[in-house]
Amino acid sequence: MRKLIVTEYVTLDGVMEDPGGGEGTAHGGWSFQFWSEEAAKYKFDELFASDAFLMGRVTYQGFAAA
Repeated sequence: MRKLIVTEYVTLDGVMEDPGGGEGTAHGGWSFQFWSEEAAKYKFDELFASDAFLMGRVTYQGFAAA
């Protein structure tokens, strides 16, 4: 059986847009001030524990450009 992991970057008040600030949105860049080595390890482990990675269009375009 395949594994599905759902991840969302969302603030307690519901802001989901542009957590890194690279897209130039009004509330962009809100999450990276809290980024740490522990968070990076968690996201790395989470990514490689899944069988596939489903992204939205804008996120995909950013990943594809990298």
